[in-house]
Amino acid sequence: MIPELGVCYYPEHWDEAMWAEDAARMVETGITWVRIAEFAWSRLEPVPGHFTFEWLDKAIGILAGHGLKVVMCTPTATPPRWMIDRYPDMLAIDGAGQPRTFGSRRHYCFSHLGYRAEKRAHRASARGTIRA
Repeated sequence: MIPELGVCYYPEHWDEAMWAEDAARMVETGITWVRIAEFAWSRLEPVPGHFTFEWLDKAIGILAGHGLKVVMCTPTATPPRWMIDRYPDMLAIDGAGQPRTFGSRRHYCFSHLGYRAEKRAHRASARGTIRA
């Protein structure tokens, strides 16, 4: 077995005009796998129930077009701001008894019923749009 190298990539943070150049550089450096979308929930669902997958489809197309294998992640590590506004009690409490703040990774309580319901809804919506 020949070892393969992968990288995390966040196309949602880069100008779309850079994606092809980024993909080419990945290939040039020996990258074969690209992991994307694990922190993209706010870009995928900017408002409750409104999903925008077009940018992600384009990013996947560019990466795959350069011969890169794409690992799609579940973007549940960073719930969007609208979810905190909807469920302010879902913020995790730290060791000092203070709620974590929005904007960090894993700032929510994993067992919060609202978070779990929104996560299931997001996953169900994505199932209908992602193509193998």
